[in-house]
Amino acid sequence: MAGTSSRLARRSLSQTFYRRPLPRHLPALSSPAGRVLFKEALASNGLKSYFALAETYETQSEPSFCGITTLSMSLNALGVDPRRRWKGVWRWYTDAMLESHVPLETFERDGMSFDEFAGVARWNGAEARPIRAGESDIETFREAVEKACVGEDESDGELEDGVLVASYNRSVLGQTGEGHFSPVAGLAPSSDMVLVLDTARFKYPPHWVPTQLLWEAMADINPWNGKSRGYVSLNVPSKKDDETLECPTKVLAWAPDHASPKMPREALR
Repeated sequence: MAGTSSRLARRSLSQTFYRRPLPRHLPALSSPAGRVLFKEALASNGLKSYFALAETYETQSEPSFCGITTLSMSLNALGVDPRRRWKGVWRWYTDAMLESHVPLETFERDGMSFDEFAGVARWNGAEARPIRAGESDIETFREAVEKACVGEDESDGELEDGVLVASYNRSVLGQTGEGHFSPVAGLAPSSDMVLVLDTARFKYPPHWVPTQLLWEAMADINPWNGKSRGYVSLNVPSKKDDETLECPTKVLAWAPDHASPKMPREALR
């Protein structure tokens, strides 16, 4: 009986994975090559987004939650206040705290589309500007990367130029899987590499990607809708826009414990 149980356990483990090796052209952040790129980015002021995102970096809680987790960590990095209690006396975004027009189980089952990502971002207090690669060009993308990642940080950690999120096809990068969302946290300009904080850390660690290759992965056509993927610039809306963010059709079907109305802004000042 013990031998049978042992064989079953080994067979069960053989059908699972503990991480995946990155392709050689995508150096992990912690690798020697990744550290050299990090030094290059730091010396070139190309890590403007990195530190705020690193403080809120988290691993997605479900294999299909790359969009959900990328959004929750980006909202926290931007300093967006959910104006609802998370736990105890604290307000903080997690996967379960995001509001949407559909239950979380829908994203768990089907994943999140490019348009849905931008829509859910807006419903949760962010300004979202989605750009499909098929409707733009790589030079415009490079400008978006530089705006989000390059420059002196003189704002006490606040991301005044927002967070850039890439929606791309993993297989174009030489990775396993298909559609994926990740924040872009840095730029090593001389090497023309961007730092991707992959939220599927059980699969791949944060790593560097050639800018041209990431563009090609975003320009790949999604067979589900016949459209390219792209990137989304997230930011904190202006005060005027912020006051009109409430939407009566928001639902929080996956987190009934957090479904109380948002606190009025006056109570948070």
